Amino acid sequence: MKRPLLILFTTALLATSAAGCGDDDGAMPLRPGETLTQDADRLVRQLMEIDFKARTAPDGGAVACSVRSFGAAPEGASNVGQLTTIWAKTVCGAPGPDGMLGMSMVPVKITLGGQPELFMPQDGAQYAADLEKLFPDLGVDLTGEWSEFPEMRAELEARAAGR
Repeated sequence: MKRPLLILFTTALLATSAAGCGDDDGAMPLRPGETLTQDADRLVRQLMEIDFKARTAPDGGAVACSVRSFGAAPEGASNVGQLTTIWAKTVCGAPGPDGMLGMSMVPVKITLGGQPELFMPQDGAQYAADLEKLFPDLGVDLTGEWSEFPEMRAELEARAAGR
């Protein structure tokens, strides 16, 4: 599913740095702990929190996300301002009416440029086909349980409690 991102995404993007244009050719893996990966995580988290809030808490409720970026394009980029695409695993949540934290776990593709766009695989029968279409083969399994999920959930819960 393709979702145009709000103008606020542009603000978040510009707050991090200016991005170039390009396509998905030359995707490269991102490694945990590297500066480029940390910057990509921060940018994706900002964009996802804006999008998740617009979809699930339009009344102004608090939302939080945990992100693990695993790929980017173009290959050879050395800073987030040079990236045209980021692929990431995300876990986002917002407290429900009962106070319990509702969570959404979804891989995303974000294209950067004039107006960033967010792409998510559709639920149901289309999911596997969307994964193939949206995500390059970077050796990351998006079909099963994510080994990072327990850590991401704990991070999400801590972020949500801190707001």
